[in-house]
Amino acid sequence: MTTKKIFIAVLILFTACFASAQQKKTDSLITVLNSLPDNARRIPLLKQLSGQQNDGANIFKYGNEGLQLATKLGLQKDEEAFLTALAGGYFKTGNYPKDLETSFKGLALSEKLMDTVYICRFLNGIGVSYDDANDPRKGLNYVLQGLRLAVKLKNKSRIEAYYVNIGDFYQDLNLLDSALYYEKIALCMAKEINDPNIGYPLIALGYIENKLNHPRLALSYCYQAIPFFSKIDFYRVKNLSGAYEIIAEIYKKTSRYDSAFFYADTAYKLASKGEELYVTHLSAGLLSALYEGRNDKESLRYYKIATAANDSLNSAGKAKQVQVLSFQQQQHENDIKAAAKAYQDNLRLYGILLILIVVLVISGILWNSYKKQQTANKLLQKQQDELKATQNQLIQSEKMASLGELTAGIAHEIQNPLNFVNNFSEVNKEMLEELKAESEKPKAERDGQLEMELINDLIKNEQKINHHGKRADFIVKGMLEHSRTNTGEKQLTDMNVLCDEFLKLSYHGLRAKDKSFNAEMITHFDTKLLKVNVSQQDMGRVMLNIFNNAFYAVNQKLKTAGAGYKPEVSVITSTENGQVVIKVKDNGVGIPDAIKDKIMQPFFTTKPTGEGTGLGLSLTYDMVVKGHGGKLEMESIPGEYTQFNISLPSN
Repeated sequence: MTTKKIFIAVLILFTACFASAQQKKTDSLITVLNSLPDNARRIPLLKQLSGQQNDGANIFKYGNEGLQLATKLGLQKDEEAFLTALAGGYFKTGNYPKDLETSFKGLALSEKLMDTVYICRFLNGIGVSYDDANDPRKGLNYVLQGLRLAVKLKNKSRIEAYYVNIGDFYQDLNLLDSALYYEKIALCMAKEINDPNIGYPLIALGYIENKLNHPRLALSYCYQAIPFFSKIDFYRVKNLSGAYEIIAEIYKKTSRYDSAFFYADTAYKLASKGEELYVTHLSAGLLSALYEGRNDKESLRYYKIATAANDSLNSAGKAKQVQVLSFQQQQHENDIKAAAKAYQDNLRLYGILLILIVVLVISGILWNSYKKQQTANKLLQKQQDELKATQNQLIQSEKMASLGELTAGIAHEIQNPLNFVNNFSEVNKEMLEELKAESEKPKAERDGQLEMELINDLIKNEQKINHHGKRADFIVKGMLEHSRTNTGEKQLTDMNVLCDEFLKLSYHGLRAKDKSFNAEMITHFDTKLLKVNVSQQDMGRVMLNIFNNAFYAVNQKLKTAGAGYKPEVSVITSTENGQVVIKVKDNGVGIPDAIKDKIMQPFFTTKPTGEGTGLGLSLTYDMVVKGHGGKLEMESIPGEYTQFNISLPSN
């Protein structure tokens, strides 16, 4: 038997002995495990059995059993250990979707527990899985995250492992200078901490230097790596067979064919034993080239072996890519479903909140009205002056009548933004279903432009929902302000906004009583109008009274005028001589000259009995003149128009 054959036989025999010793240890652990009850005492043994990465069956059997037991007992730290073992098992068997799913689950658990050691492990595992599935760029992203965390922890052995992996990823990306940089750092750190896994950066450097056409350096690194793999990681022949293959390549390049034959044959036998397709492909191809012209039959045999290994390698690579793409697609679909569910949940929540707000507002108004009535009743009982009591009662009635008209307008006005919210919500639901359907199509059939258009439309619709929700909120706040007892508190107010809101509320209040009524509302608001310091509640009542009178006047004229009459109410705001001026004009029945001097007097009214108290303009005058130091003037031509001019001092 030649020296070469003896060496190979010794290596294979050592592997067999090592495997036999491992099996005896495993059998012993299983025997002890079977004698234990189903409690926490089983956890350490299950960890040992599931941590044997050379035995796939034990990883899944005991790893899953341990994970279930740890979950049942609430031992989250032990859950991390079993998830790590299971992820390693899935990686070893090439089940990348399960590997990534398990690793991401473990990462989430470790982040929850703030366990930085396991966070580093899971980030590294995820990165290596993506790299092995032919996506080194994505893998690089995760190992760089892990490296930053390991540096913070000052964990030198973990930092070294990250540098090795980063170098490997740059090799796969064919960025050899970057790969060389990181592997050299890893080697220096391994020597510094006397790491028994120093063989990994050594073999990586051998591969890179060979690619860079530095044969002497490559040989040096490979020869240094071999003893470490022989002692520590021999049962995983990938690295050792790879080292021999690189050495064989270099000897072939330098025409040392006997050595090339020896190391290529050694690499091939070890790779075949370990089912390492990549090294099998390279070493068989090298043997085919070495036999060419010397033994064509052997050359052809090894050529076929190399071709078959390469085909299997390509098929396996494609299968890995398909698995990872399938995993990513499932993750994407889960994200879309989660987003859609969250959106629907938000819509339901907003709907419930809106209903609760409306109920609370109505309850508040009713309670406030009830309290007002109670207060009025107590005042009426205490007061002896019958006339004063009657006047207070009439004033309260006028306020309640004003509130009733305002409520009728609000009921109509608030319906519009609510309709918009409901309609856009329905449209968004349909668009989300369309977006989901598009995302479920195969990647080649998906219309990216359509997806982007749907997303942009959803954003626009959300903006519209937000706008109309704020509109409804403004109306409800106005209703609350109008229903509260006057506190005399003043604040800077934009009269354009206040006039516009109460003009619409007054109009819809009248239409709530008479559906056939229509009138044109004309506004000319000064965009540079100064804000004035007023009580918004009082000025709201002022504007509501004036608008109610204006619409009442045009409605009365509409009943007797000809077909050509067109009811109009206009509002003009401006700044004149330091005063904010508001002009409200209607083309209604006008006011007769004989009663112009009386319309501001308390209890004077031109309306039929039961339709007016005669306090509206009287209170309006007091609020403008006495409450705010302004002016209220009126001009009218009977049968043509009436115009009220309100002047308020600006700040």
